[in-house]
Amino acid sequence: MSKERIHKRGVRSIHNDRRGAVLVEFIVALMPLLITFFSFVQLAQIVVAHLMVKHATIIGARAAAVISNGKCNTPDQKQGKNDDEIKKAVEAGLGIWKSDEKVKSFTVEIDDQSSWQDPYGAITVKVDADFNCRVPLGRLICGTGTHKISQKFGFPHQGARYAEGDGATESCNASGGGAGGGGGGVW
Repeated sequence: MSKERIHKRGVRSIHNDRRGAVLVEFIVALMPLLITFFSFVQLAQIVVAHLMVKHATIIGARAAAVISNGKCNTPDQKQGKNDDEIKKAVEAGLGIWKSDEKVKSFTVEIDDQSSWQDPYGAITVKVDADFNCRVPLGRLICGTGTHKISQKFGFPHQGARYAEGDGATESCNASGGGAGGGGGGVW
């Protein structure tokens, strides 16, 4: 047999060979299925991250309603806005999501509408978080690899009114504020 005849027979046999067709069809069908599956997994993680950030925002708002004292209207708390403690409460609310680096970074904004005349004014906490999209083939949903989540929640400030006055004192003093300069009012 000549080399030319073997070559022609080899090309024909490869052309008529159907043994690998199922494998090729499987690979072609598998990629869209995997992308769809992993996209749904990533979407589920994003929904859970939204719930976690919402939960952390509510915890931060509850903490801010009780310990925020920027307007000197919470006599049993240390003076100042106590923003660092409120941020720690938000971080605790994020729990394992923060320590596992699923939530890359977050910021906390506190809007305290209470005053010494109205210690029960609204206090609002806004949390902005960056969620890391880590699911392979599921990052198509996130685009850049992170998904921004923003939540806002508020409560009435849990300040104090004093029995001998119409509210907390206008200015904070070194002893912790309060009516009569010594905090001797009934809370």
